[in-house]
Amino acid sequence: MQTNPFAEAVSTIPGIVHQYTNQQMNEAVTVVVQIQTDRLRDAYQRENDVFLRTIDENMTKIIKEQVKGQVKEQVSRILPRIERSVNAQLEAEVLTRSSHSSRTSYAVAADLSEMELKKILIKKMEGNKPIQRSDEQRNLYKALVEAYEADKIILDTYGETVILKRRRDDDD
Repeated sequence: MQTNPFAEAVSTIPGIVHQYTNQQMNEAVTVVVQIQTDRLRDAYQRENDVFLRTIDENMTKIIKEQVKGQVKEQVSRILPRIERSVNAQLEAEVLTRSSHSSRTSYAVAADLSEMELKKILIKKMEGNKPIQRSDEQRNLYKALVEAYEADKIILDTYGETVILKRRRDDDD
């Protein structure tokens, strides 16, 4: 039996169309799957970034709290030593001054000027470098030194006038 070439060509058209549509569908599905995969990966990456940022912030807070606690603990351990040292030096100063006078040690301590007390405290703080580790401690030390320097400038500029006026104001 002989077949008509036209009929044969027409009969192969559905197979060609079917193969073409399958290929187009596969390509379309591949593109859609790739787009969805990219979207999901981006969404998970954003979630992961937020999660990691939250963990980082929480760790920073925890570390700051621990450091604050350790600083408080260290300061509470060091502060009594500083107080004892300053008091010892203050007592020595009071004894030195009281040996020249019959006044009570309270009167001698009261006579120590604010400037002298600042100077004693600065010397003690300079001798104890570990206390200047925290920003707050350094700032307090700097403020004390600046106040002392300002008093010194005023004293150098105006001399005894300021001291006498301060004592008169204190007596009132």
